[in-house]
Amino acid sequence: MAESLDPPLHLIDRAYRSIRRQLVLLVLAALTLSLLVLLWSAQTQNTQQAERELTRLETQLEQLGRQLGGQVLDYALWDASHEQVHLRPALNPHWLAQELGSSLRDNLAIDLAMLIAPDGGVDYAMQAGAPWQAITQPPHPLPPRASRGARIAYARWQDQPMLLAIAEIRPESPHLAPAARPHRLLFARRLEGDLLEELRKTAGLPDLALTQTPSLGQRLAMHDAHGRELAWLHWSPQRPGRAILLAALPWLAGVMGGFALLTAGLFRRLTRQLEQSRTIGEELQATQAGLAAQQQAWQALRALYRRGSNEEEFLAAVLAHAERLLGDACISIWRLDPESQRLICRASLEPAQHGESLDLAPLGAYRRALLQGPYLAVSRVEADPRLREMHDYFRQHGIVSLLDIGIFDGGELRGILCCESSRPRHWRSEEISSLTALSGLLSQFSESLHRRVAEQHLKRRLEFDDTTGLPTLRKLMAHLARQEGDFTLGVLRITGLHRLNETLGFAAGDRALRELVLFLRHWGERRQLEAHLARLPSNRLALVARGLDRAQVASLGAELLSALNAQRWLAPETPYHLRFFLGLARYPEDDRQLDRLLLKAELAVKQAREHPHHPLALFDPRFGRWMQRQDQLTQQLRQALPREELRLLLQPQFDAAGVLRGAEVLLRWEHPDQGLLAPGDFVPVAERSGLIRPIGSWLLEQSLALLAGPLRDSHLNLSVNVSVQQLHDDTLVEQLEALLRRYPVGAGRLVLEVVESLLVAPGMETRLARLRDLGVEIALDDFGTGYSSLRYLQELSVDEIKLDKAFIDPLHQADDAPLARSIIALVRTLGLRLVVEGVESAHQLDFLRRQGVDLLQGYYLARPESPEAFLARLDAQAATPEADA
Repeated sequence: MAESLDPPLHLIDRAYRSIRRQLVLLVLAALTLSLLVLLWSAQTQNTQQAERELTRLETQLEQLGRQLGGQVLDYALWDASHEQVHLRPALNPHWLAQELGSSLRDNLAIDLAMLIAPDGGVDYAMQAGAPWQAITQPPHPLPPRASRGARIAYARWQDQPMLLAIAEIRPESPHLAPAARPHRLLFARRLEGDLLEELRKTAGLPDLALTQTPSLGQRLAMHDAHGRELAWLHWSPQRPGRAILLAALPWLAGVMGGFALLTAGLFRRLTRQLEQSRTIGEELQATQAGLAAQQQAWQALRALYRRGSNEEEFLAAVLAHAERLLGDACISIWRLDPESQRLICRASLEPAQHGESLDLAPLGAYRRALLQGPYLAVSRVEADPRLREMHDYFRQHGIVSLLDIGIFDGGELRGILCCESSRPRHWRSEEISSLTALSGLLSQFSESLHRRVAEQHLKRRLEFDDTTGLPTLRKLMAHLARQEGDFTLGVLRITGLHRLNETLGFAAGDRALRELVLFLRHWGERRQLEAHLARLPSNRLALVARGLDRAQVASLGAELLSALNAQRWLAPETPYHLRFFLGLARYPEDDRQLDRLLLKAELAVKQAREHPHHPLALFDPRFGRWMQRQDQLTQQLRQALPREELRLLLQPQFDAAGVLRGAEVLLRWEHPDQGLLAPGDFVPVAERSGLIRPIGSWLLEQSLALLAGPLRDSHLNLSVNVSVQQLHDDTLVEQLEALLRRYPVGAGRLVLEVVESLLVAPGMETRLARLRDLGVEIALDDFGTGYSSLRYLQELSVDEIKLDKAFIDPLHQADDAPLARSIIALVRTLGLRLVVEGVESAHQLDFLRRQGVDLLQGYYLARPESPEAFLARLDAQAATPEADA
């Protein structure tokens, strides 16, 4: 029976062993499979993590390159850049320093900016915020040219790998033709330093490093434009799979019963890993969306800036974009008043904050932090010593954290862009970058706004009279040139106004003029006349009337003069009598040319003044006798040079300390019958007859003879007026060059004064540049009375500005001259020398000294004098110890 049971036991034992073996194999297979699954999962996590890190890093580099490309396109695809680089004979250092200078480093974090010529040479470079004269070669290699858009590449410069963006300089406006061989503009940032630190933060790779050779670990090669490996970014990859293995090993050492739990735990862990990856991806998408929103905001605000929007509209747009970019923070824009040193809130998301002011003077540490900037980011304001003086303000407004960025104009702090939060907040790098970009646009807008305001003031000054509000002659002529049909032009001469100014003061004279304008308007309205008024120089008004024949004009003119001459002005306080004369000329009956028609009306009023009992005169061809006198004067002027009748006078120019620095050369004519004539008595005749050219050449030669002779050993310079006809003479440069060979003088000692209207003349830019190449300087005479565009001052070769006396005349009645002060400040920011003429009182002199004017000239300081008297003045100054000191 034992034998009968033996085989089954054997079989059972064998089956048991087989089952046990199978169970062991099954367990081992399960354990092996589980281990393989765990190893595969861990490796997959490590691989996915490495891919995410690489993708995130590549994305950040792409975004930085795109941002750099957008920044270089903002400057390259710009009319101003095209005109400065391609349409001017030479680069303007002031413009380069302003547009491609320290502001690129301060506002955009640009390490290197280059202007590259078509031949590949470097015409201008800025490194680390400062011009760099030693740079002659651009980074190598450069990407090929692109006619549209910007090229992004990596290159090496001074043994340092750089991320660069390069674009051709082209006009933005379709009416400007691009250059045949355009320059290229290059912006670059060093891969090491701030850019690498920014990549560490945004990519979440704290040990990210840049090497010249590949190394172990995760790495990303940086290829140049030729596809060669330039440098490598490497970092230690994170290994999330290791955590899976460490968590699973204790379970694998247990019983097989925990296999299901381990699998479930594994799936749970994989699910959490999937959720973490999804979270990281969502954060990456949010970062990309934020960068895209920042770029859209930049472009929208840039479009507003270029469109010339007003300040309120632009600031509101900045606040709206900043709110979208930064979320729940309270954002405000503050302007710094330079005189009171108070910060004034110009715009805020909190309406109650608008108009609030804060004294910046006691906040020294806060101000220094903004100047050292470019930003001030604080998570807890009470813990930052730089903000100690502002704790009361923070408690009042419930501010816990802030991000403030300075707004600069001309290198000076002009305002602050503030972002404040009522909770502790860690300011992310993309938030700081967004606010920095907005502050850069605010800086550009602030400078543009100042220029627009100044140009509007100047335009108003040219087209309208300050005293009466009437259009000027220039405005009137432009209006008449656009009209059709016949009309009568009258010149109303006011006699006695000069005496009124001397007896009762300029304020009384201005009041009388305003009363006269009001009287004329009411008089014309009562008679339902279609009439216009304008202010002319020398106490004259222009009257234009339509729809009247010659008889009606004569009748109404006589009636008007009767009413005017019977009127008492400044009544009842100080009734004063003025005398009026009216000269009339009709269009087109008397002349079809407006300037000649005005001249004939002037002749008529001259005729009326010669017959006081008949103060009205209509132009009559017999008035041509005046023309005959002009012809006689022309013949006499032709003999003035050979007879040596022309005289040269010098009006001294002084600095603010009263030291003699030079003189303006003035012309007089010693007429054999009429005595010493001023330029106004014969220069118009010389210009009409063409004699102004030989007279101007004589004046230049006499001035150079003085500089090379008696003034040879002095430091003084002489300013000489150059007429419009001289500047249009193609031989002027050659004549001056020959005179300088005959009378050699130092560079800058001869100053040629030109009028503003010549700035827009075709070819004048080239001619002025050629004159400056000879060593002479160019001064803009009577600034504010001609074209008056500050843009031309920046683009043309001008060394000196002469401010017209009309801008300081208000100081006769007031303590301040705001328009003069504004122009002086703007000229100083352009780095030009400023001369103010027409100083006639101690009050004017004191005001101009306080404003820091370079040179002063006027009757209060010295009247025009002979060269002998001027040399005696120079000798007396040299003998004074203070002058020597």
